[in-house]
Amino acid sequence: MRNPGIVPAVIAAALLAGTLAACTEAQQKEIVDDTAEIAARNAAAAAGTAAFEQEGLEVSDVLECTANSTGGADDLTVTCTGVSDDGKELALEGSVSANEEDVSVDAIRGSFVGTVDGEEVFSEDCLGDGC
Repeated sequence: MRNPGIVPAVIAAALLAGTLAACTEAQQKEIVDDTAEIAARNAAAAAGTAAFEQEGLEVSDVLECTANSTGGADDLTVTCTGVSDDGKELALEGSVSANEEDVSVDAIRGSFVGTVDGEEVFSEDCLGDGC
């Protein structure tokens, strides 16, 4: 499975942990939320791409994803888009709690629906090799 971006996000999270001690509580929360969004976005891009490929669709490139916090790092929505090699529109939508148990290097847990040209092709509660 292609896994770009996950390892750099994990390294960034570790480096940011050292800076939290010098921040106010509000700044710490913002850093944690931003880091959770980055981790969820990157994990969803890699694992979502693999999920579409498991359905027999060759993805032109890794999915492009966004993650937005709707309730802090504990409540994120993830939206991904991409195109298959044969020109079909791919979309992945889901929600995840970005704690250590739900987002890791090899899996992202939550609620995910993958569609091809608007038609659902999978609905999963975990994406990635570590599921």
